[in-house]
Amino acid sequence: MTVNPPQIADWHPDALDPLVRVLEALRRLDPDLPIQYALSFLTIAQNEGLSIRDLSERLGIAQSSASRNVAALSKWHSFGKAGHDLVQAEEDPRERRRKIITLTDKGRALATELSALIQTEQRPPLRRSA
Repeated sequence: MTVNPPQIADWHPDALDPLVRVLEALRRLDPDLPIQYALSFLTIAQNEGLSIRDLSERLGIAQSSASRNVAALSKWHSFGKAGHDLVQAEEDPRERRRKIITLTDKGRALATELSALIQTEQRPPLRRSA
């Protein structure tokens, strides 16, 4: 079965507005924020209580990369360097080697802001050209 790619007529430039607003908000947080950090944050925001292993599996990255991403999004990154203070990783009381990731108040505020940016009024269906 052949799947035809969307035609240019199916695409509307305004459809990208919410994505642009989200990226601009993330750029205000850090102009050099790697996309992997952004994806990690968004995944955590959607699934609070994930472990670092769960995050690595969802993103298809090494567990060490997921751990570095979480560190960068936490209060302290590495070598005493400040992080973004958006998430916190705490020891799972039932399994001490496992870290559970949740949003901080700042992270929750950012997730709320990003959610508001993407909620746009429903657009009418796009017209197809004949």
